[in-house]
Amino acid sequence: MTAEAYYEQGKKHLEAEAYEAAEAQFTQAIELEPEWAKAWHGLGLLHFSQEKYEEAIDAFQQATALEEENPVFWLSLARGYAFYKQPKEAQDAYQQSIKLNRQAPEPWNGLGVLYFEALGKPQNGVQCFRRAEFLGKGAFAGNLFAAFSQLPPFPFFSFRIIRDYMPAGDYSKWKGYLRHAFDTALPLASYLNWLDKKQEKGGLPDAQWHKLLGLANYYMGDPAPALKHLTRSLEHRQGPDLMASYYQLLACWDFLEPDAPYLEPALEQAAAYLPPEQSSWKFWQKKEEAAPLSGAGLEQCYYAGLVFVENDEMEKALQCFERIERDFLPAAYQAFWCCEETVLPKKKKEKGEFLLEQEAAQQQFVNGLQPQLLSLDTKEPLVPFLFAVRYAELEEAIERLHLFAEFEGAPQEYEIQNSREQPAFHELWQLAPEDWERAAALLLEGVDNSAFREQVEAYLRGEMGSEEEE
Repeated sequence: MTAEAYYEQGKKHLEAEAYEAAEAQFTQAIELEPEWAKAWHGLGLLHFSQEKYEEAIDAFQQATALEEENPVFWLSLARGYAFYKQPKEAQDAYQQSIKLNRQAPEPWNGLGVLYFEALGKPQNGVQCFRRAEFLGKGAFAGNLFAAFSQLPPFPFFSFRIIRDYMPAGDYSKWKGYLRHAFDTALPLASYLNWLDKKQEKGGLPDAQWHKLLGLANYYMGDPAPALKHLTRSLEHRQGPDLMASYYQLLACWDFLEPDAPYLEPALEQAAAYLPPEQSSWKFWQKKEEAAPLSGAGLEQCYYAGLVFVENDEMEKALQCFERIERDFLPAAYQAFWCCEETVLPKKKKEKGEFLLEQEAAQQQFVNGLQPQLLSLDTKEPLVPFLFAVRYAELEEAIERLHLFAEFEGAPQEYEIQNSREQPAFHELWQLAPEDWERAAALLLEGVDNSAFREQVEAYLRGEMGSEEEE
C-alpha cells in the first residue's frame, strides 16, 4: 500500500473512533513518507481526539514545520496548545493561521475564546468574535451570546445577533441578555428605522444619511455595518470628508479589518491642512502663515489632526489642532491633550489656561451630557448625534482638563463634570411613550423571525420577566 492509502484508511478509522487502528495506519503512512505533512496532521488529530494533547502538539509541530504555509495545520496546533493550557503558544499559532488565511472564521473564534478564558483580555475577544461572526455568520453564535452577556453593552451588535442567530428554544435561557439588549438598542434602532422609512432618511442627502448610520453603528458597538455605511457615505460625497475617513479607520481597528485601503487616502487628504513647510525660514524672517479657515474647513482640519493621531503622527496632529484652536474649541481640547501626551508641560499649561478661560465664557463641554428625547418628526437628526460624538471624541481631553483645573489651573467659578461619569452613548437616546408604539411597530414590520418578533413585543408590553439575570 502507498502512504496515501494508509492515510485514507487512518481517516476512516478515526471517524469511526477506532483509535488503535487509526494510529497504526497513520504511523505506516509516516514511515513510508516521513516528510509528508498531511500524515503528521492526521496523527495529531488522532491524539487530539484522545485528549493526548502533548502528543498532538508534537505531531502538529511536525506538520507545520514541513508545510509552513498551511493555515489549517496552524489552527490545529493552536487548538492543541489551548487544550494543553499553553495560552501564549496558542495565541501565536492562531495568529499565524489568521495571517495565512484571514477569511477563515475558525481561528478568529478560537482566538476569541482564548482571550476570554485564558488571557484575560475580553475586549480583544470581542474583536475576534465580531470577525468570526462576519465570516462565519451563525456558526459560532453560542460564543457570541455567552461573551456579550458578560460584558458592557454592544447594543446594535447584540440586537442583530439575537435577531439573526439565536434559536427560538434559547430565548428562555438568555432572558436577561435579551432584556438588556432591547433596553439599550431598541430606542435608537426604532428611531433610525423611522427616519429611514417614514421621514425619507430624515431629509438628509445620501452622504449625510450613511454617515449618521455609520456613527450610530460604531458607537452602538457594531463596527462592521459602521464601516459599510461610512464607505458608502464617502462614495456619495463630492470631495473629501475627513470625519467619515477618520471613523472608517476606527471601525477598521475595532473590526480587525486591514485599514490600508482607507489610511493612505485619509493621510493624503489630511496633509492638505498642515501649515506651510518653513524649509528656508530663518529666525529674522517672517514665517509663512497658513490661510485662515472657517465653516466646514475648521471641522476638516480638526479631523485631519485626528487622522494623524490615529497614525501616531502626534507632531502633525498638533500642527492641525493649533492652526484652528482659537476658532474651534474641540481643536483646543485636542491640542491640550497632545501636549500632555508628548510631554510639553509649558505648552500644556498655556493651553489648559486658555481652555479654562474659553469654557468660562462658552460652557460648551464642561457640563457633561444629558439624555435627549428623540423626535420622530425632527428636521435635523444629525445635530444631537454630532454633539454626542464630539463629546466622546473629547472625553480624554475633558478628563485631563478636569484634573488640570483641580491641581494646576486657577480656581474657576464652574465645575468641570468628570467625563467618565457621563451616560454612555446608548443611554442618551429616549423616545416619548406616545412614540414608542409607532416606531417599534415599524421596526418589527420588516422582521421575518416570528419568534424574535414575539420577544420584542413581550418586552414592549413589559412582559419580559423579572430583573434577575440568568
